Amino acid sequence: MSAAVSPQAPPMTIETASLWSRTLAIIVDLFVVSVIQAVVNGVFGSVRITNAIVDPSATGGYSSLTSTTTVDAFGDTIGQALVGIKVTDLSGRPAGWRAVLIRNVFRVIDSFPGFYLLGVLVARFSRYRQRIGDHVAHTLVVPARAVVGVGLTAEARRRRVAILLGVLVLFAVSCFAFAYFGCPPIVLENAAVQGQLPGGPIANFRHGPARWSGGSVTYPVTYATVGGKSCTGEATLEWHGFPMGWQLNSMTTNCQ
Repeated sequence: MSAAVSPQAPPMTIETASLWSRTLAIIVDLFVVSVIQAVVNGVFGSVRITNAIVDPSATGGYSSLTSTTTVDAFGDTIGQALVGIKVTDLSGRPAGWRAVLIRNVFRVIDSFPGFYLLGVLVARFSRYRQRIGDHVAHTLVVPARAVVGVGLTAEARRRRVAILLGVLVLFAVSCFAFAYFGCPPIVLENAAVQGQLPGGPIANFRHGPARWSGGSVTYPVTYATVGGKSCTGEATLEWHGFPMGWQLNSMTTNCQ
């Protein structure tokens, strides 16, 4: 068995991270993940109506609605790094990738309703404050100063920072590129879902190829309303910069 998941008992003198520092790290991680999720959902997401009331006027749209926007289907986290704690094996050395993978699989399980409280109780009453994933992976969470062995060299740290920055830049460029070139049909379909097209709530909708012109794009559209009308026309979207993105500017339709 690899030393990364060695079941040997921890040395009696090893210092473990406090529950408060681990909780603070989780809070930081949740904030970072929430920001990333908001960016991803905002750029790549599609609108889903959760509740709506049809406007009784001639327009046939929604007088009110609620919706949600979602995307259809290293040893320590950012929070741990900021708080100053690390995941190690039972001897206090940096945990191997297999041990980290195992404990993070159990982190997902810990997030299930009911399991999180169990994980907290296990960590609270464990001698070395190990949650369920730590017990299975044979890992500990300790203050960074307590890690045994040679730490990263300055060159290795710079390389990791460069890789992280490169990934973040690539992520930002990819999001911007998709927001400009990939989002127009999503914005158009979102407008249809929210009843913003003439004729009222949409039963089915499709659009033709885009015609680009500077900061605007026009689509031929064909759709049928819930009320049985068949509509054809064109929809024009305009680019309003990031993060506003594309917005429906004009719509010409003929519904029968």
